Amino acid sequence: MKPVNLFRVSRIQDERLFNIMEKHEASDHDNHRIRIHEIDSLRILADALAGHRITVKDTDGFYFGYVIPLIGKEFDLLKVTGKYCLNIELKSQDVGEGQILAQLRKNRHYLTLLGRELMLYTVVTDTLECYRLSDEGELEPTDIGEIAKAVRKCRAAYHGRIDKLFRASEYLISPEENPEKFLQGQYFLSPAQDYVKAELLRDIADTSGCAFFHIYGRPCTGKTLLIYDLAKHLADSGRTLITCGEEPSGGLLSISESIENLDFISVSDIAAPEQISGYAFILVDETLRIDPEIFNIIKDAAETYGQTCIFSTDPSAVLTDPEQENDIGGRIRSLGLTGEYELSERQRMNMEIQTFIHKLKHLKSKTEKTYEFEHISVNYANNTAEAHDIIRYFRDKGYVFINPHRQSEDPFADLEESFRYRHIAGREYNSVVMLMDSSFSYDGEGYLMGIPKPDPGNPYPNIFYSGITRVREHLALVILDAPELLDNILSILD
Repeated sequence: MKPVNLFRVSRIQDERLFNIMEKHEASDHDNHRIRIHEIDSLRILADALAGHRITVKDTDGFYFGYVIPLIGKEFDLLKVTGKYCLNIELKSQDVGEGQILAQLRKNRHYLTLLGRELMLYTVVTDTLECYRLSDEGELEPTDIGEIAKAVRKCRAAYHGRIDKLFRASEYLISPEENPEKFLQGQYFLSPAQDYVKAELLRDIADTSGCAFFHIYGRPCTGKTLLIYDLAKHLADSGRTLITCGEEPSGGLLSISESIENLDFISVSDIAAPEQISGYAFILVDETLRIDPEIFNIIKDAAETYGQTCIFSTDPSAVLTDPEQENDIGGRIRSLGLTGEYELSERQRMNMEIQTFIHKLKHLKSKTEKTYEFEHISVNYANNTAEAHDIIRYFRDKGYVFINPHRQSEDPFADLEESFRYRHIAGREYNSVVMLMDSSFSYDGEGYLMGIPKPDPGNPYPNIFYSGITRVREHLALVILDAPELLDNILSILD
């Protein structure tokens, strides 16, 4: 998105024509549509500013309806200079000071990382009541004259593409990787996460005794962060346990030490219902991958001791034949759930990378939007030694190497650290490098296929996708001695 002139675009009062002009001016080709009440509010603000000697030139450089990629956080109006960041939120009618304050505080959190002096305002356009967020984070009444002065301060505005000012990785935290930020509450949930959290906590409050709840969603919808956020909240009401796929990391242990009543345990260490009898709340992330015996122990504990149990699943995470046979998803739904909630917003992965993965899975797939794939790197190695060198090159640049192969004598084992496909469940990384070889091929319809090697129950594509969907910003593929595969993948970039 590029900035627009607030006064010029606000002169058009027809909704259809406004949207045509705004998209042209902003070079904004997303599918969101500006509604008539938003157009009216924009015109009222522009007229009010003109009444305080704000010229047409002064209203240059405003980003209108900008949404931070991956996050989904939207701002009505933003104007950025080398020193200042001006944010004006528009309300067509009064929504209450509490809601205005909460929004401006949230805006401050996101905009602070720009490193500018912040000027944060809300205008209720049907009455022209104005509010500002003070340096102390409190809501104060103001007037359109003060906002006009703020606009004048921002004459030398940034006119580039605003995405370059925001790095989603600064906002998307992993509790395990960023325990300090998690403990300090330096994160925000998406609207979908907030909604599910509110619904689930309300339903928990309305129940007593044993109760089972289920949160589900595809990769990158934020299930793991929501589970940890819920656990932090529930720990205020009683002892809370989160199960982990492996032994709790140092980051998780630091969270447990800092939050009273919150513990972590590896699912493999759960041997009997009595072992977890002292908890009021049990939260199980990546539930589809646990053993049926352990699932039954958790279920029996909840039923015996009257516990609240929250399962989190990703329907696409059933990667192996044994996991399909276990049918943990079916077992969850047979419990007589008190509540079930879907996270449907896939906001935590770059849309460019999502599109590339979509086309990687099916070369002939159609997409609504075209990309230059500037965050994708495709590399070729003629032999294992070359692949080793290229992977190490990306590792030195901060990429995480996720290895789907797991052969008994794996020549890349020394590079992968502990990033096995089970270990990475629920985790995300800014930059990922992955290996593909002749185990992969495309069929006549353009679908990516993979031979079941080395374990027939663990087909490569399933394990490969579990890793490739962990990436936020940059993806590198290393194609090892598979020229036909390279040809097909490069056709995506052509």
